[in-house]
Amino acid sequence: MFKTLGITNSINSSAALFFDGNLVSAVSEESFSRKKNDDGFPFESINYILKKNKIKCLNEIDCVTYSWYKGYTPEVLKNILQRYKLELKKNKKNIKIFENRLDVEIKRDKKKRQEIDIWIKKNRLENKFLDFYHHEGHALSATLFSPFNKSLCVTCDARGDFESLVIWDFDRKRKNCLKKILSIPSNDSLGFFYARITGLLGFKPNRHEGKITGLAAYGDSRKTLSLMKKMISIKKDKLIGNNGDYFKPFFKPYSKKILKEIKKYKKEDIAAGAQKHLEDILKSLVRYNIGKRKYLCLAGGVFSNVKLNYELKKLKTVKRIFVQPQMGDGGLCLGSAAGFLHKNGFKINSLKNCKIGFQNNPSEIIKLITKYRLKEIKSNKVGYIINSFIQGKVLGIIKGKMEFGPRALLNRSIIYKTSDVTCNDWLNKRMKRTEFMPFAPVTTEKLAKKSFLNFDQNDPTMQFMTSTILCKEIFKKKSPAVCHVDNTARPQIIFQKDDNFMYKLIQEWNKKTGELSLINTSFNSHEEPIVRTYEDGLKEFKKGVIDLIMLENRLFEKRK
Repeated sequence: MFKTLGITNSINSSAALFFDGNLVSAVSEESFSRKKNDDGFPFESINYILKKNKIKCLNEIDCVTYSWYKGYTPEVLKNILQRYKLELKKNKKNIKIFENRLDVEIKRDKKKRQEIDIWIKKNRLENKFLDFYHHEGHALSATLFSPFNKSLCVTCDARGDFESLVIWDFDRKRKNCLKKILSIPSNDSLGFFYARITGLLGFKPNRHEGKITGLAAYGDSRKTLSLMKKMISIKKDKLIGNNGDYFKPFFKPYSKKILKEIKKYKKEDIAAGAQKHLEDILKSLVRYNIGKRKYLCLAGGVFSNVKLNYELKKLKTVKRIFVQPQMGDGGLCLGSAAGFLHKNGFKINSLKNCKIGFQNNPSEIIKLITKYRLKEIKSNKVGYIINSFIQGKVLGIIKGKMEFGPRALLNRSIIYKTSDVTCNDWLNKRMKRTEFMPFAPVTTEKLAKKSFLNFDQNDPTMQFMTSTILCKEIFKKKSPAVCHVDNTARPQIIFQKDDNFMYKLIQEWNKKTGELSLINTSFNSHEEPIVRTYEDGLKEFKKGVIDLIMLENRLFEKRK
């Protein structure tokens, strides 16, 4: 059996393990360190994966792959030089911003690259090591795990290996399955554009972009779209960041001029303009490049934007999309390993679920019952949970393997009823969150047909919560707490074979109340990683974030 270890050591450092072409484990360092988006070297992740899969030492690994930083290809260097000449010609007074972008990348990436090089040398793995380019890693993670044999692929983030957006042609039959169609340098970054809007509106760039997406639904994009075009603009497939007072390819700082300009508008109108501009640019690039291809694969942090993904899915030229569930840099460990294996003749299957992370030992539950004064509910658990929801109680779940990626998909989730619109206030306060979007729903494929317009049960974005969808009137009426002001929701659709208990709970809840879904939000307080261990969850239970907790198939409440 051929063993491949994939590693990434930047934002959300992670590690993944493959046996032959099969992905068996993937975990993120933040789960162990409890530091959100931990960018340290993933020592704990690697150690856990090896131990969990009974690998005694690194010498048993056949190949180690990596794709945070490799450098630049001659093609990318040529693009940078051409873009530099254009900047000299049209924007010479701000050429230092362009130069500073390159200088910062070289210095920062050199440091991160040294981490992996030192680790490889220390463990004598030089002859087993293979690296990939940053956006190549993103693209391989999206395409090889997709259900498609051919597709267009777009990778988009703040930056990596001096690129910020790359468009690819994918054909699974080719040994080198990717061909680059378009490369946009990091000076012209949509990731930086959206992150700067996040910062300008008082939130944390590269962390709270989801708040901007939610806030955008309350605003009027027409009022601010012209301002967005002053920051970054597009003509055909040419994307230009307009360096100066309005834009810099960095998360911050901001000029006095843009700070003054932003204050002229409502926050929601700024958010709406940024969201619309992002959507318009990426829809234009996809339409321009898709040709006869029917399918679209997406990866990179920009595609954590579920409203953007929905708009791309609506394009007439696109039949179906796949968004790699760990779309950010944490997913690079998947792409590098899968890319190596594909080139060496191993078949990579489409991703059926992302519950491939840390797993607790159920024997630990016995000790925790006494420590946290738990009372077990042993009979008719479905009925007990339903009655608890009716009484306004909240359920937390920790079971099986942890999900790999930013979405909790019922193995590390908080569950509640969807008819109580007040929960968007009080439940968020319990978790110390401030959100503009409602909670997300989870429902069964049977109820989804009644709930959403143009629902397609073969749409992978519905399984992984990577896109919004329009709600029917009956859904808005019965489940208002999970329906946004733009009449969309971001659902997780489950099938009975995937989670029999939750499937039964949702179906019985529907029979009892008429509600078409339950709330599914990630089990974590604000600015904390999703809970990993039983004890992580029980600490939240003790603080009153939840009222009931399921540990594997056992249900508990507090002992009176």
